[in-house]
Amino acid sequence: MKLLQSGVDLLTIQAWLGHAQVATTHRYAAADVEMMRNGLEKAGIEGTYGARFRPTDAVLQLLNSI
Repeated sequence: MKLLQSGVDLLTIQAWLGHAQVATTHRYAAADVEMMRNGLEKAGIEGTYGARFRPTDAVLQLLNSI
């Protein structure tokens, strides 16, 4: 995680660890909250809350009936 948080890409970490597939390396690389925040900031979507899902009354009724 320290390498990933320092900006080292996953393919480089894969090579250093000797994993045959990047999927193996990815299993060990759980993103923390700070990394997610930085990713959103880099993508230019920080503070955008308008796209949040708002369920309809029908969906809420269905969930309440379960």
